[in-house]
Amino acid sequence: MESKLLFSCVAVLLMFFVNQGTGLKCHQCSSKTDPDCDDPFYYEDNPGVVKTEKYLAECPADDGNEYTLCRKIFQNVRGESRVIRSCGWEKDESRDCYSTVLEEYNTYVCQCFEDGCNSASMFSLSLAGIVSTITLTYLLN
Repeated sequence: MESKLLFSCVAVLLMFFVNQGTGLKCHQCSSKTDPDCDDPFYYEDNPGVVKTEKYLAECPADDGNEYTLCRKIFQNVRGESRVIRSCGWEKDESRDCYSTVLEEYNTYVCQCFEDGCNSASMFSLSLAGIVSTITLTYLLN
């Protein structure tokens, strides 16, 4: 009887120390409201070090979505550019980056799959994609 009680107590204590697992961590911010979110996100003299980790957070687990990727979005809305870093759940199987061009706004979106991977500069993600998005923006205006 005592061994069962001891075993139960040890099992309960172990539950407090066992890592329950953590979800994906992505930078989550928008340069529209947080200027530090904009590029360059790294120090110019030390490109391997992000300027801030304050936006790096675990993706939400309680909103019904199963987050499997980080996203970085370059968006141009009526001539105003911004960077949006977020968690995502809809994976594009055919490509890591894509662009959309509409009348009111243009976006260039890249997805990645490791913790904090959406800190990369858009230029390191794809210079051609950014240049084409900006060019189309000016052509449509």
